[in-house]
Amino acid sequence: MHATLSRNKELSLRWPALQGGARDRKVFFFAAAFAVVTVIAFVVWIELRIGGDSVTIAIDDISEFVAAFIAAAACGMAARHSSGHQRLGWTLLSASAATWGAGQVVWTVYELGAGSVPYPSAADAGFLAAIPLAAAGVVAFFSTPRGTSTRLRLWLDGGIVFLALIFVSWTLGLRTVYEDAGHPLLERTVNLAYPVGDILIGTILVLAIRRAKNEAHGRLLLLLGGLAANSLADSALAYLTATGNYGGIGSVLDVGWVGGYLMIGLAALWPSSEGARVAEDRPIDLWQLALPWLALLGVGLSAIVLAVSGHPLDIFLTVLVGALAILVMISQIYAHGESLSLLIKSRLDASTLNDIILYAPLGVVRLGLDMRIIQANPRFAELLRRPESEFVGVPLATYLPAEEVARAAEQFRSLSDGTVASTESETEAVRGDGTTMWLHWSTTEVRKSDGEVDYFIAMFTNTTARHEAEVAAVANINVLERLNRLKSEFLTMVRHEFRTALVGIEGFSELMRDADWLDVTTVKGFASDIYNDAHRLDGMLGKMLDLDRMEADKVEIHLVPIDLGLAVSQAVAIARASGTKHRIELDLDPDLPLIDGDAGKLAWLLRILLDNAIKYSPSGEDIVVSSRREPGQVVVSVKDNGVGMPPDFDDQLFARYQWSAVNPTTKVMGTGLGLPMARQIVEMHGGQIWFDSKAGAGSEFHFSVPMRSNLAVLHNKPVEVVAVALVQEAQAETIRT
Repeated sequence: MHATLSRNKELSLRWPALQGGARDRKVFFFAAAFAVVTVIAFVVWIELRIGGDSVTIAIDDISEFVAAFIAAAACGMAARHSSGHQRLGWTLLSASAATWGAGQVVWTVYELGAGSVPYPSAADAGFLAAIPLAAAGVVAFFSTPRGTSTRLRLWLDGGIVFLALIFVSWTLGLRTVYEDAGHPLLERTVNLAYPVGDILIGTILVLAIRRAKNEAHGRLLLLLGGLAANSLADSALAYLTATGNYGGIGSVLDVGWVGGYLMIGLAALWPSSEGARVAEDRPIDLWQLALPWLALLGVGLSAIVLAVSGHPLDIFLTVLVGALAILVMISQIYAHGESLSLLIKSRLDASTLNDIILYAPLGVVRLGLDMRIIQANPRFAELLRRPESEFVGVPLATYLPAEEVARAAEQFRSLSDGTVASTESETEAVRGDGTTMWLHWSTTEVRKSDGEVDYFIAMFTNTTARHEAEVAAVANINVLERLNRLKSEFLTMVRHEFRTALVGIEGFSELMRDADWLDVTTVKGFASDIYNDAHRLDGMLGKMLDLDRMEADKVEIHLVPIDLGLAVSQAVAIARASGTKHRIELDLDPDLPLIDGDAGKLAWLLRILLDNAIKYSPSGEDIVVSSRREPGQVVVSVKDNGVGMPPDFDDQLFARYQWSAVNPTTKVMGTGLGLPMARQIVEMHGGQIWFDSKAGAGSEFHFSVPMRSNLAVLHNKPVEVVAVALVQEAQAETIRT
């Protein structure tokens, strides 16, 4: 849809130019038809002498200057619609045609008024003045040199053309004009000026065509034809005048002036579109390159005619042939030198281009229309970690995921039909060692001279690092969002805990301050409540700092051989001594091995699990603490008979700052620090912690600790057997309680 709208917009912008081009072609067609009819009518009239000799002479003379003025007007119009050198060229050609037409008017006045034309006369001044103006006008049409038409080669070819045309003209009658001793010097000079001037114009015009862009070929060929027709008529006039054969009523060869100037007028009307005026950088065409050699062909044919007719080459023609041979030799040496330099440059360019592709930091691949690899550079082989020889003839789809193959095929179709100029994509590719990587690749097409797609070029870049960075950035955003959510939950928890404790502290302290009836015993009771609230806040802050140190790996554990069964028994004894209203039962495996652990940290872990079980179990319910030996580890479990939790609560339960209010199965408030600390302690010992729970059937927490031999291998250091460490830690905790 977008491509269609773009084409419609482009068409709407070009529509005025297209209309103008169609109008110009129509005008040119009618003008060409008029010129053809006029030339045919002129020839018929002169040959048949319709209306008698006087009328024929008048038609002859008038037709010539009318054709010249028509050409002058057409060139003037072309100059008005041109700019730069083009305007100058058309202006000079218009002046040349007008000057020649003025000379023809003078000739007509002489011939029709006086009955004869003096030679030379004022008319010849107009005829001869038209020659340099026409030559200058053609020079103005010179465009930027193209290909082999540059520098010295162009002027060498110009010299060859000029000498060749002199040779041909000499054999066709220029010699007769030059050797005519029966006429005055001025008359002979004027007779020679016409053909020599026409030869000069023809040479310049050939050089202009040699350098011309494609859009100027038709215009310059019409100019060449018109000036050639004028030259033929001028040479015929000079020859017939020199031999005394130019009659009073002229000759049918006078059609050269009529047809020539009409062709010059058609050149001015030659239609061209704006798109055709785009600068062309490609070399000249073969026929342009052959123009000087066509002049040499004329020399050869003229020489053959002279030989067949029994007229040997005179001294002048011999000199011309020698000069032509020298120019041809110099031109060929120069051409071979240019060709050699171009060959060396092309080889250097090809070598440089090959090095660029060979050592490019990007993977470069040439693909056929069937998406098979034609050629791949070493960087592409390095990216995919495969040998370079493996790629030739292999479909690109071999190294891409299935979904990417379909998308790549669609992109290649878009390139083929010209919908897009290039495509880009990013995909995951499979390396030769089985690993995957991310590749960013862009593709463009290379077309043949006929516009058909020859092959595709694709360039690949390793974007694995960028892709992983983007994935990490997304993950970091998720972590930041989670931390922000945890911060909000933490602030909610801290606000509740602090507010609860501070309300008690403020209430009791205010009562102690304002009440006069309090006795010492009551005051001590209030002070004890204030102390307990402050102690609870201090304990919560201490737990927060301890958890921060654990998560930051700033807490060291001191591993020693520990009897885990004894540690569990001591922890249960402390819990029972705290005056709980629950029955705590032990179910310990009597054959538990020693483990390597930190006595204080393990006591802390057991206290957390027991405190949670007591907190969330109804009064009078049993709490069961058990242990068992499993392969390579010891597992301890604490089971309560509380309300239980849903299974999907696992991730939240051991996360930091998760407090019980978010659990839909309970309304008990806590700090949310115990179980995260328990997870940190277990993981510091190389174990795992998890729970089993059903709504209404209680929860059972489990943690595992590797056996001593496993941890000893893990830490690779000797440990000291301290059998009483856990007991001492338990006794200290009892004293604190």
